[in-house]
Amino acid sequence: MQHRLIAATLAASALIASAGGAVLAAPPAPAPSATTATGVYTEQQAAQGASLYAERCALCHGASAQGTWEVPPLTGRFFANWGHGSVGALADYVGRAMPQMAPGTLEPQEKVAIVAFLLKSNGMPAGAKPLPADAATLGAIMIEPVAPKATH
Repeated sequence: MQHRLIAATLAASALIASAGGAVLAAPPAPAPSATTATGVYTEQQAAQGASLYAERCALCHGASAQGTWEVPPLTGRFFANWGHGSVGALADYVGRAMPQMAPGTLEPQEKVAIVAFLLKSNGMPAGAKPLPADAATLGAIMIEPVAPKATH
């Protein structure tokens, strides 16, 4: 038994040495195609999202997304939970779990409009193109908190 262990150790050492001492590692993850700091939704889309939010979300999360005693806010520390994740993961969660009284009832365009509103509410800039509804594109957009604005 001990001879097999020694032989396996020697074989592994020889393999590493023949590879020039290199350790094989997984390829790096692809860079995101965009981040929320670059403007991934339009003002019009966020306005539509605000209207939908008022109808479907405000009852639980508050009129200004400030949360309530029982329900978490969707601003401020909100991005601490989702920061550096993908917009796709957030949109998927919103689509599956919200609104609480009727989860899974949002249409794809409604879901991304609400996400656009949440991005705007958390200081993310608007851009020239609307946030798309397809999961693959949303999954490639990273949620990145914007830097605090300088005060003079």
